[in-house]
Amino acid sequence: MKFLVDVRITDREAAKPYLPAHLEYLNRHFENGDFLLFGAYVHGEGGMLIAQSESIDSLNLLLQADPLKKGNCATWETLEFRVARAVTKLAD
Repeated sequence: MKFLVDVRITDREAAKPYLPAHLEYLNRHFENGDFLLFGAYVHGEGGMLIAQSESIDSLNLLLQADPLKKGNCATWETLEFRVARAVTKLAD
């Protein structure tokens, strides 16, 4: 199953100490294949990721470990979707 996760930072100042650990968390899950793509919004108010997981429950369990979640300075919206088409290279 594929999911779009929209992450919105609710308090930028409170989030700052958690950002290095958040980036490590994202990279770790990218390297092991949980996250297929991630990036920050240009305006700096959060970011998004595309994840794959067996279920939304297992993904939500994984997302609970995000340092921004532990710091209570961001919100998440998770939407399941089906891929219709995709390019092989997205990064600039």
